[in-house]
Amino acid sequence: MNRHLVFVVLLFVAFPAWSQYSYDFNENCKEAYSAIISLKFEEGQKLIEEEKSIHPENNIPYLLENYIHFLKVFISEEDDLFEELDDKKDDIIDRLKDGDENSPYYRYALAQVNLQSAVVRTKFKEYVSATFEINKAYRLLVKNKEEFPEFLPQYVNLGLLHTMIGTIPDNYNWAKKMVGISGTIDQGTGEILKVLNVALNDEDYSHYKGECLFYLSFIQLNLMSSKDKTFEYLEIIEQDPENLKNPMSVYALARIYMSSGMNDKAIDLLVNRPKGSEFYPFHYLDYLTALAKLHRLDKDADDYFHQFLSSFKGSNYIKDSYQKLAWHHFVQGSDKKYNEYMAMIIDNGNNVVDADKQAQRSAEKGEVQNYHLLRSRLLFDGGYYMEALTELTSSTKNYLDDSKDSLEYTYRIGRIYHGWGKSDVSITYYEKTIQLGATSEYYYAANSALKLGNIYEEKKQYKKALYFYEKAQSMENRQYRNSINQKAKAGINRIENK
Repeated sequence: MNRHLVFVVLLFVAFPAWSQYSYDFNENCKEAYSAIISLKFEEGQKLIEEEKSIHPENNIPYLLENYIHFLKVFISEEDDLFEELDDKKDDIIDRLKDGDENSPYYRYALAQVNLQSAVVRTKFKEYVSATFEINKAYRLLVKNKEEFPEFLPQYVNLGLLHTMIGTIPDNYNWAKKMVGISGTIDQGTGEILKVLNVALNDEDYSHYKGECLFYLSFIQLNLMSSKDKTFEYLEIIEQDPENLKNPMSVYALARIYMSSGMNDKAIDLLVNRPKGSEFYPFHYLDYLTALAKLHRLDKDADDYFHQFLSSFKGSNYIKDSYQKLAWHHFVQGSDKKYNEYMAMIIDNGNNVVDADKQAQRSAEKGEVQNYHLLRSRLLFDGGYYMEALTELTSSTKNYLDDSKDSLEYTYRIGRIYHGWGKSDVSITYYEKTIQLGATSEYYYAANSALKLGNIYEEKKQYKKALYFYEKAQSMENRQYRNSINQKAKAGINRIENK
């Protein structure tokens, strides 16, 4: 036999892994994963390199490396990092494609990389490419579920996809067809809960706990009407002191506190959050701190907005931050600074998220704020309901002098009573807001319809709830249109699947 042929044969006998890589989510990989989810990327990368050295045939380190690239881009929104992720993605996929196709991690890993790429593409307005990647990820996960129905990790991503597809408004059915996914919110949350319940009790899966709680908290806050589950997740997060050392958990906790009338707790958590060179910078937490302090009318709220604007290199929430700076100075008594910051909205940031779109429209129209209405709105957003109501009712201003102010005044009182737990009182104000503002470009009537849908859904009066959810989608509002329609669609989805 030719000696070169002998050498090649011996090579493949001695090193069979060279022809096919394996998947071993061992303890070293779990440690790396936990570090990465805590935004300790340098620590995670060090563990990844160690694993590559010890087990060069293992593909899991390459999947974890993609997590680092993905989270960096998702958090920072920097163009250079996005291009870098796009370049590295192809190399990682090539490596994963050479893995063992008989492993449940094979399709799962490929789906994960495609899904993470799709998520960051949406931040950079590459919607068509994102749609194809979501479709690819979903098909891989469905196939994997057919072959390995007991493989738990896949249910986290399936749950996310099924949940989000259930919130797409009917007028975007073409997008659903392109993505090729069907699902409901209940189905999606059930799949993620399936993983969480195991992760809470089984050490082998405990590293998935934080990720599951993060997604469930987001879904519960944005897409569900009842807040009972939110507080259940809050309790689980708070029970583990390690979560307070994780910026991602701090983000989830702060969002729950801020949306549940516990603004003081949110401020305390955010101001004392874990910081240091071991963590990748999460500048959005400065924005949240500024927002929470603005809701309490703190005089130093502007410091945190400036910190966010000077450090963050992305483009979302920039316009909104300038508007909030304008509001801060307005309620602190400076009309001059209000006008200065409103002028900065026009040429900074972009118009992807609803908050930035609303800020842009407000700046272009040169809207003049009503001092008492704005202070009441901010106090309400912080859960300071008595102070918010007092701000409105103690004012001697006649709100009927201006049609917009009159509409907002009625809406604000409804929101205050609703947030205060007096939903029966709020119904009258919501109904009046709809009557006065059904054709208005402002969001007050549309959101009133959405909130009435929430109230009647909680009362189990589903026919009425469905009526108001559909009404919310039919309004002519331009402000916060996408988020209101998404939440209304989520409500319709929940009722139709009762």
